Amino acid sequence: EFLESSAGFLPSFRAVDGCVVFDENKFASFDPSPQSHAAARELCGEREITYWTSEYNDPVLMHMRADHKEYRMLTHFYSILFFTNPIIDNYVKRFVRDFLHYHDSIFCAAGKIVKALQTEADAKTIDSEGGGGYSALHVRRGDLQFKKVKIPADMWWNNTRELFPNKNEILYIATDERNQSWFDPIAMHRPIRFLDDYWELANLSSVDPNYMGMIDTIVASRGRVFVGTWFSTFSGYINRMRGYHGSSMHNSWYSYMPRKTALHEWETVDHYVYAYEFPTGWAGIDANVTPNKTIF
Repeated sequence: EFLESSAGFLPSFRAVDGCVVFDENKFASFDPSPQSHAAARELCGEREITYWTSEYNDPVLMHMRADHKEYRMLTHFYSILFFTNPIIDNYVKRFVRDFLHYHDSIFCAAGKIVKALQTEADAKTIDSEGGGGYSALHVRRGDLQFKKVKIPADMWWNNTRELFPNKNEILYIATDERNQSWFDPIAMHRPIRFLDDYWELANLSSVDPNYMGMIDTIVASRGRVFVGTWFSTFSGYINRMRGYHGSSMHNSWYSYMPRKTALHEWETVDHYVYAYEFPTGWAGIDANVTPNKTIF
């Protein structure tokens, strides 16, 4: 209540049916160019476009009312915020990639596990960025509300088995399932490893327990192939990290057959979404031009 009464600006941006567009002409009180408006409309689709104007910059304090459900920004930043100048748009995406990331201690613990996996596998397929040598799965088993994607272990294997032609390739499994015997139908075919297998090596007892899932995401993101759980934001973020690493999305899959190859084609997501991520957020962002939608 204090913030609502004190803030000079209480935006009514809604992630569900709106998006915010930053355009240099509009900010200077001119109409955006037809090309800029068309680009904004491509991202926003049927959602309402709010152009950021100079008036929004005047208040000292802006309060995003996350306690009001309709104003929660429960979506990816790159699907609701758009800069019509590709130089700025790519800069903002690079800023998020390069500065809004896990603490170094999390990366250090994960790096020990990645190295151990690659060493055990006597990996010959490590890529130029230091990834690969093993493959990874994210198997969501907990309170995920989308029951149709919570499939049994034998179905996980049957739906993805052709992705792992080498019978000796280690599969690292990031999961919230504590009963490791649940994965026996997969272990019958390929050697499997879990975070717990590296507890002592990575000195995980000295790491904040809240970091364990984050460590899992990093290790899974470095796999040669990654298979995620559709609708899981955890799998979605692993795919974004793979994109940041430079991994091709053609090596990212889902266990849910209707969306198994969802990332293999560029999808311009012009609607509200939060349960998966897409190349708009990472592809081509090191350039100063609009990304090439055929290379991701």
